[in-house]
Amino acid sequence: MADDRSTPIYLCAIPEHLELDQYALDAGWDCERGVDAAQDEYRVALVLVGADTDVVAMRRKFPLALMVAFVKRSDGVDFLLDPVHHAQLIPQIFAHAGNFWRKNRKIKELAYDLGLRRQRTHQLGQISLALTAQMSQRDLLHTILSEACRIAGCEGGSLFLIEADAEEHKSLVFKLAQNEKVEFPFVESRLPLSSESIAGYVASTGDELNIRDVYQLADELPYRFNRSFDDQMDYRTRSILALPMRDHRSQVVGVLQFINSLDADTDEVDAFSEEIAEVMRAIASQAAVSIQKNALLEDINQLFESFVHASVRTIERRDPSTSGHSFRVAQTTVSLLRALPSSGVPAYQNLQFTPEHIREVRYAALLHDFGKIGVPEAILVKPNKLTDERLEVVRYRFAVQKERLRRSAVEQELELLHDGRMDFEVARRRVHRKLEKQLTVLDQYLEWIVKANSPNVLEEGDYSHLTEIRNYAFTELDGELGSVINDADVLALSIRRGSLTPDERRAIESHVVLTREFLDTLPWPPELAGVPEIAGGHHERIDGSGYPLGLVGEQIPLASRVMAVCDVYDALTAMDRPYKAAMSSDVAFSILQDEAQRGLLDEDLVSIFINSGSYEIAEAV
Repeated sequence: MADDRSTPIYLCAIPEHLELDQYALDAGWDCERGVDAAQDEYRVALVLVGADTDVVAMRRKFPLALMVAFVKRSDGVDFLLDPVHHAQLIPQIFAHAGNFWRKNRKIKELAYDLGLRRQRTHQLGQISLALTAQMSQRDLLHTILSEACRIAGCEGGSLFLIEADAEEHKSLVFKLAQNEKVEFPFVESRLPLSSESIAGYVASTGDELNIRDVYQLADELPYRFNRSFDDQMDYRTRSILALPMRDHRSQVVGVLQFINSLDADTDEVDAFSEEIAEVMRAIASQAAVSIQKNALLEDINQLFESFVHASVRTIERRDPSTSGHSFRVAQTTVSLLRALPSSGVPAYQNLQFTPEHIREVRYAALLHDFGKIGVPEAILVKPNKLTDERLEVVRYRFAVQKERLRRSAVEQELELLHDGRMDFEVARRRVHRKLEKQLTVLDQYLEWIVKANSPNVLEEGDYSHLTEIRNYAFTELDGELGSVINDADVLALSIRRGSLTPDERRAIESHVVLTREFLDTLPWPPELAGVPEIAGGHHERIDGSGYPLGLVGEQIPLASRVMAVCDVYDALTAMDRPYKAAMSSDVAFSILQDEAQRGLLDEDLVSIFINSGSYEIAEAV
C-alpha cells in the first residue's frame, strides 16, 4: 500500500455494479471495498455510502474521511446526487476528498504535537516542583535522573558531577546510574576529567553529544564508548544523549547521560530526537541549579549545626559541671517524642512528627540553657549554699571565738591563782570543764552548719537549730556584740532544696528568659520558627508553678513538656553535678513520678519515658 500521506484509501460501500475503482486509481489512491476492509481508519479519505446509512456512526469510525451518499432512482439505478452531472462530480469529489483528508491529517498531527508539547511542559513543571523540594543530595540526584529518564522515554541514564578533592584537583564523579532493563550493583567512582570518555568529553568541553549508535563511532573522534557494562550485563547500548549541566554562571558542573531512546509506538530503540534533546537541555539546566542550591543549603545547615554545637560548648565551659547535659537532653527529648505515637496513650496515638519538627525540637533542646551565658559564674557554678569563701569566713569566726574562750579561761586561771581564797585546782578544773563545754557547743554548731551547707535534692531537712546558732553572741574587740553567722548565712543555710538563695535562684531562672530573647533574635526559617517557644518553656510546670510565664497544662507546648521530663531526669542522674552525687535510674524514676503526682510534670509523659526506655539514650551519651 502506498504512503498514507500521499495516497489515502478509497473505501466503497455501495453496490458492486458501480464501477468507481478507476476514479480511485486515477486519483492515485488504493481502493478497498466494504466497511470492514480498512485496517487503519485514519487512512480513509472518502466513504461512499447508501442513503440509508448511519452517517454519524461512519463519521466516528472514519474521522478524517469525506462522507458522500448515493441514492437509488425509481428504476433501481444508483446515482450520485445529479444523474446528469454524475460523471463530472465523481472526479471532483475524489479531488475534494483528498484535500479534505490531507488538511484533517495535518490538523491531527498539529493537535498531537500540541498535546505532546503541553504534556512535556507539564512534565517540566512537575520536575521543577520536585527539584525545589528540600531533600538530601542523594535523594535529589535520584529524583533528577529518574524524572529525566521518564520524560526522555529511554531505558536508562547516568549522572556525573565535577568535584574537587582536598588538593583542588577536579575529577568527574560517577554519582548515579539507572536502567529499567537490567539490575546492577552501582558503586560511586571517580573518572579523569578528560575527553577520552563520552561523559568526560561533554564535561571538559561543554559540548552536547547525540549519538545514534555508540558502536559505530568514527575512529578519529577523541572519545570512545566503554563496552564493559554491556559485556558484563549482556546489554546493548545504542543511542546516547549526553548533556552538560550548567549553573547560573554557565559553568559545567556535571553531565546527564541518557541511553537508548524508545519509540513511543513500537518500543524500539531509536536515536534521541531534537525535540527530546531540547527538553533535556532545560532539565539539565534546572538540575545544575538545584544541585548547587541543595549543596549550598547543606553547607548552611552544617554551618548552623556547628554554630549550635559551639554555642552549647561555650555554656559548658562556663559550667563544666553540666558538661554533656544539653546533648543528652536533646537525644532523650527526641527519643521520647518519637515514642509517643506507639505508647498506647489515646491522646498521642494519631500524632505524626515530620523530620522538620523533630529537627526543630532537637535544636530547642540543644539550646535550652543558652541563656546561662548571662548568669554570673559565681551563681552558675555554686556547689553549696554558702560560697567557699563565705564558709571559710564562718570557720575563721568559729576559730577566733574558740581562741577568745581559751584566752578567757586563761585569764580566769590567773585571777584564781592570785586570789588564794579557794582551792586553785578545784577552781581551775571548773574553768576547764566550762571551756570544754563551750568548745563542744561551737564544734556542734560548726558541724550543723557544714551539714546544712550541703544542698538537698528534695525539700527536706530541719533547720530550726540555725536560729540557736544565729543567737549565739559574743563581744567583739571593739565592744560590739558579734555572732559566728549573720542573717544572710541563715537564709542561705535554710534553703530546703538546692544551693541557691531566692535572689540567686531568680538569677538562675532568668536564663530561660535570656534563652528566649536570644533565640528570638535569630532569623529562623518557617520549619524551625518554634525553637524559641519550645526552648523557653522547659521550666514551665503543669500546675502553673513553673517559670517564666507560669503556663498551665496544655498551654505548655508538648515538646516543652517532653523536654521538662528529660531535663529533670538528666539533672538527677548526671554524675558531674557539684552539689550532689549521681542517682540511680530507679531513684530518679521515683522522683519523676512524685513530681508528676504533685502536678509538676506530665504523668503520661513520665510513664512513657520510663516504659519506653528513652532514658537509655542519655546513659549511652
